[in-house]
Amino acid sequence: MLVIAETSISIRTSAEELWDYAWDPEHWTASNPEEHFGLEFHTADNRPAAGATFRQRESVAGAYADMTGHFLVVERPKMLVWAGVARYPLLKGVLNARIPEGGVIRVVDVDDGVRISHDVYMDFPQTPLGKLLYRLFTGRLEGQKAVYEHTYKELAYFKSQLESAGSSAV
Repeated sequence: MLVIAETSISIRTSAEELWDYAWDPEHWTASNPEEHFGLEFHTADNRPAAGATFRQRESVAGAYADMTGHFLVVERPKMLVWAGVARYPLLKGVLNARIPEGGVIRVVDVDDGVRISHDVYMDFPQTPLGKLLYRLFTGRLEGQKAVYEHTYKELAYFKSQLESAGSSAV
């Protein structure tokens, strides 16, 4: 049972400047400070690399998640594909739901800069607990909307930072 959020925004900057800025873990965390609690890349330069692992702690729709994952494809500065498993502690950690998640980030050149898209996927398992969590997430928690807003907020932050700095924010 999939939840998919497709987001994109145009930014007056170059693909290289966007990549260098957005993939700094401090900038990514700052892009949504109410819901991001830390991002670490397990690489020598602390940047994404194909096959490298990462850990991100965040909250979406009021649900805390501790995600570990890896980068499937990294084509700097045009594309990044990631996959992971987010652990959602329920009942104060007595029960942990594990939800596979992933995303595709693309950066394409447009007339006055670039267009970045980040499509995010959550794949709730076909188990009784998975079905219950899917109904709760997509219903009461308005998770579809929350995932979109969470992801869009990140992209809008990068836009505001890079455009207000005249593309010298890096």
